[in-house]
Amino acid sequence: MEKIAKLRHKFLEFAGQSGYAPTIKHSGSGKRAVVVIIILLVLIAAASALYIYSRTYAKAFRLGVPMTPQAFDSILSRTIPHLYGMGAAAVVLAVVSLSFQTITQSRVLTPSMIGFDSVFVGTQTVLVFFFGAQHFLFADPFINYLITAGIMVVVSMLMFGAILRNHRNNIVFLLMFGLVLSGIVGSGTSYLQIIMNESDFFQVAAATAVNVNNMNVGIINLALPIMAAVVALTLWRHRRYNVMTLGPQQAKGLGVAYEKELKWNLILIAVGMSVATAMIGSLTFLGLLAVNAAREVLKTYKHLPLFIGSALMAALTLILGQSVMELLQGAIPVTAIINLVGCSYIFFLILKENRI
Repeated sequence: MEKIAKLRHKFLEFAGQSGYAPTIKHSGSGKRAVVVIIILLVLIAAASALYIYSRTYAKAFRLGVPMTPQAFDSILSRTIPHLYGMGAAAVVLAVVSLSFQTITQSRVLTPSMIGFDSVFVGTQTVLVFFFGAQHFLFADPFINYLITAGIMVVVSMLMFGAILRNHRNNIVFLLMFGLVLSGIVGSGTSYLQIIMNESDFFQVAAATAVNVNNMNVGIINLALPIMAAVVALTLWRHRRYNVMTLGPQQAKGLGVAYEKELKWNLILIAVGMSVATAMIGSLTFLGLLAVNAAREVLKTYKHLPLFIGSALMAALTLILGQSVMELLQGAIPVTAIINLVGCSYIFFLILKENRI
């Protein structure tokens, strides 16, 4: 703790000398963070209540049937796992997105650019193509989840090891390699989906569709501990991220083993993205939106309130959006709207950075 305190003092001293500090509003940032977090927690509770109402009493009213206590308990037993799954996946995606933006020094990048989404779809397609939709490797939710998440982690580790070996910190090349990998895997996946039979194709489409109602809720008890561990380890390292915000050279000058921290961070990102994507599907821009919204609202460089704020905003966005869709019986999945807004926001950020 003494070493961390010294690093923090050096960081603040360096920030003041380098002109970084004037762009940060220190006064009242702690109170602002507490108020924002309390408001977000209240809104999440309200959104969760709305989600339960939309799947119980609102649906019964539309169908013109009474909502008995037995029916309510039955629906609630299926609704709560979806709430847990949405909240956990949103929190993990926001946390790893913030840490990824810190190490890449960019607000317009997300971990999905490394190729997690294409590997997820490719794994599901290969399982169905070679074994069939009825085979236990695909049909069993636990085995499917372990295979999918395991392959995604292994591919990520091999990619990180090949590109970042020998203390090379080439994040740009890693992103380029991820984009190439996405293209190759996507092309192979499309070819397999074209030549497979129609019923298998629809099974793959259903399994990879980004829809909260299609979530693999059967493996939540397995996924939650892993995601909780990723979030806890990332939050525990929040002071290191404060220093890494300054960049590799400055962080090294302040005593941070940057290459080591970078690799540990990429491992946490790989595990977190893998387990979340394997459970709920691809939510490419949810973390991007939540992280940038938290930066604008909290006005701080400190990663602990940013992690918490980003996680709560991501959970609120996903739960509230799904609640509204359930209530209005919208035909468009909320994840499609999130990705559309996120893509538009990326264009806005790119144009903004270009003007600066």
